Amino acid sequence: MRHLRSILTMAFAALLVALPAMGAAAQDATPAADNSDIEIAYVLHGLNAFTERIQTGAEDAARDYGVTLEVFGDASFDTATHQAFFETALQRGFDGIAVVTFPGDTWITPIQIAVDQGVPLVGANVTSLDSALGTWVGQDEFTSGVILGGEMLTQLEAAGITEGKIAVGICDPAATVLQDRDSGFRQALEGTSYDILEAQDVDVPVPDNYSKWENIVAANPDIVAAVGLCSIDIPNLAQLKERNAATWLIGGYDLDPPTLEAIQSGLAQVTVGQQEYLQGYLPIRALAEHLINGTPLVEGWLETPTEVVTAENVADYVSRQTDDQVQYDYYQEYMDQNFADLQAAARPYDDLRTPGMPRATPES
Repeated sequence: MRHLRSILTMAFAALLVALPAMGAAAQDATPAADNSDIEIAYVLHGLNAFTERIQTGAEDAARDYGVTLEVFGDASFDTATHQAFFETALQRGFDGIAVVTFPGDTWITPIQIAVDQGVPLVGANVTSLDSALGTWVGQDEFTSGVILGGEMLTQLEAAGITEGKIAVGICDPAATVLQDRDSGFRQALEGTSYDILEAQDVDVPVPDNYSKWENIVAANPDIVAAVGLCSIDIPNLAQLKERNAATWLIGGYDLDPPTLEAIQSGLAQVTVGQQEYLQGYLPIRALAEHLINGTPLVEGWLETPTEVVTAENVADYVSRQTDDQVQYDYYQEYMDQNFADLQAAARPYDDLRTPGMPRATPES
């Protein structure tokens, strides 16, 4: 088994080194009641700048509720490695587990084993719709693709580009969530004069991702835009574009600091974020409220709405995405407004089975 990353107990929280993608200061918060006898695990699907913010959200929730948290993850993004972490968490008897089930169809058996053992579970970020998970936190991936497609269309038209090839990269072609993003993006551009090329596998490791994009651009020198469906794409595309003095536009996903820098510099035009901090905080909060209060675990889908960032508003996001305290304060207010009662905020879990399904309007 690869190295186990185990982070955060209440006794040692002050000794943690700041995460590289975040600010250095610890967040201010009202001291929590001591519930450190409640132990929760969070099994990520990998470690990078994106998942570090999921981790930060989980850590903040654990501190706020006074529970003990251990975060498991490895930079490989290898499914077998992370399922081994999940098995370790089960064997160690954690009171609850949050998990990113990547890819979803490979997690059906591990999830069922945990459910059979009576372990409370909350999924996040990547769906596993055919598993026994009943609680999930994340964005509507299909709709996020539609949003990205609409914003790319706006950027292309603003640049006076009304036709041409658009390259699309997918870092894990087997992942349903990424397929949904791709489908939504293509739907948004239906009926236009753009030629949306077949999505190409651009891989997850950053160096491999860069090489794959380099090959795509070399094979398609006449593209008018490049769109990546994963968090690692925009920084690599921006480097590639700058090194080649290219003029094609860039769009993609997530709000990592290098991505925001690419937007600020004008190398990239649009990115959409999924509020990954909440994908860390809300699963731990849901498990903590259940385990501390003895109330039923929230059921359904806690949706984290898609955010759109362009040159016009990127400055509004930089401090939130790079300063722990600003991020914490922002999301405390956001949760007060949108997630005061988790069960009341939850959408039906089955909405996830129909990409792009709108939230039901309550009967008057």
